[in-house]
Amino acid sequence: MNAMRIVRARQVAVAVVRERDVRNVMIRVALGLLVVAVALGILLTPTPAEAVDTGAGDPARGVAASTVHVLTPGHGKIDIQQAGQYLVPEGETKEADLYIWAQSLEIAGTLDGDIVAGFQDGTISGTVTQDLNGMCETMRVTGVVGDDVRFACETFYLDGYVVGDFIVAAKDVQISETAVIDGDVIIAAATVTMDGAVGGRARIMTGFLDMDGTIAGNAEITTDGGIRLGPDAHIGGDLFYEGPSEIDIPEGTVAGEVTFQKVIEEEIDFDFFGGVSVLFHFLGFLAALVAGTIIVALTTDHARRTAEIIRTKPLKSLGIGFVTFICMPIVLLMLLVFILTIPLMFIVGLAYAIALYIAKFYFSIWLGNLILKRGGRTDVSPIPSMLLGLAIVYLVTAIPLVGTLVGVVIIFFGLGALMQRKETRLDAAFEPAPVVSNGLPDEFPGTGTGA
Repeated sequence: MNAMRIVRARQVAVAVVRERDVRNVMIRVALGLLVVAVALGILLTPTPAEAVDTGAGDPARGVAASTVHVLTPGHGKIDIQQAGQYLVPEGETKEADLYIWAQSLEIAGTLDGDIVAGFQDGTISGTVTQDLNGMCETMRVTGVVGDDVRFACETFYLDGYVVGDFIVAAKDVQISETAVIDGDVIIAAATVTMDGAVGGRARIMTGFLDMDGTIAGNAEITTDGGIRLGPDAHIGGDLFYEGPSEIDIPEGTVAGEVTFQKVIEEEIDFDFFGGVSVLFHFLGFLAALVAGTIIVALTTDHARRTAEIIRTKPLKSLGIGFVTFICMPIVLLMLLVFILTIPLMFIVGLAYAIALYIAKFYFSIWLGNLILKRGGRTDVSPIPSMLLGLAIVYLVTAIPLVGTLVGVVIIFFGLGALMQRKETRLDAAFEPAPVVSNGLPDEFPGTGTGA
C-alpha cells in the first residue's frame, strides 16, 4: 500500500504547491529578475573613464568576446561581464565581485568574491568564496560556495559544500548524499531529493520530497504529493509537516516532536484573485521592460530631456502632472457631449492613455540615473537607467495599497514632465503672468510728500 501511494504521489507531483508557496516562488523569481535588471543596467551603460579592459574573451580560453569593465571602489574590484561563455580555469584565481550575463558560466578555479549572474547553464566545480546569486535554467554545484546561495532556476543540483544558507526556487532540486550545507535551507520546488547533510533548519515546500539525508535542526515540510523518509533520513530537531496523508516515520528518525497537519483540498482557502494579481503584475513588468526598451531606444534624446525635467523641476512636474491627471477626464467628457467632437475625444483619449503608460519610463530613467551616478558612474545612457529604475518601481508598486499610491505619484511626475516639453508648452499656464505696462509713469513730478 505504501509503495503504491509513493508511486502515485510521484505522478501527481507536478509543481502544484499551495497558494502561499506559489507566492514564495514568485517573490524569488522577481528578486532574480531584479538582479538581472541591475546587471543589464550596468552592462549597457557606456564605458566610464575609469574602466579598464582586462582582455577577457581570449579565444584560446574558449571565452566568447564580451564587454568588460573592472571598477575598483573602496571595498574591492567589481568585474562586469557580458559573454557567451565565462570561464575561470582550474588553478586560476580571480579576485573580484562578478556581475555577469552569459550563455554559460563555469568556475573551475577560484572566484574570490560574490557572483550575481543570469545565464542558461552553470557549473561551480571550483570555489566561490562569497555569495552565489542569480537565475538560470540549470545550475550544478560540485565545488565550494563560501557563503549563501540564492537562486531561481529550473533545475539545481548540489553535490558540493555550501558554508552559508541555501535558498532556491526551482522546478527540481537535487541534493546528493555527498552535499553539505552548514546553514539553513529554504526550498520551493515541484520535486526535492534531499540526500545530503544540513547543519541548520529546513523549510521545504514541494510537490514531493524524497529524503535520505540529515537535518540537524527543526524541519517544516509542506507537500501536496507526499513524503518519503528513507532508512538513512534523520532530523535532529522537531518535525512539522503538512500533506494529504500521514506517513509512517521509523523510530529514531526524528529526535524531537512530530506534528502532522492534514491538508484537505476542499478546506484550502485559495486566494485566486490575489494569485492572479501577482501574476499579472509580473507579466506587466516583463511587458514594460520590452516596451520601455523599444520606446527609449527610438526616442533617446526625448527620453533623456524629459527625465532631466523631473530632476531640475520636480515639484513643478508633480503639480502639472496632478492637474493634468484630474482635468483630462473632464475634457474628454466635454468632448463627448457634442457629436462632432466625439472623434476628437477618441484621439485625445488614446494620447492620454499612452501618456499615462509611458510616464513611468521617464521617472524610471531619472531614478536609475540617480542610483548609478551615486555609485560613481557618469554619462549614463537612458536605457540602462530605465531598466534599473523600472525594476525598482515594479517591486515597490507590488506592495498592497502603498504601492498603488506610489504608482499614482510616479505617473504624476512623468506626466508633468511630458507636459513641459516644447511640444505641449502646458507649463506656460503655470508661469506668473507678465506685468503689462499701461504706458503711464508710476510717479509724477511734484506728487511726492514734502519734508
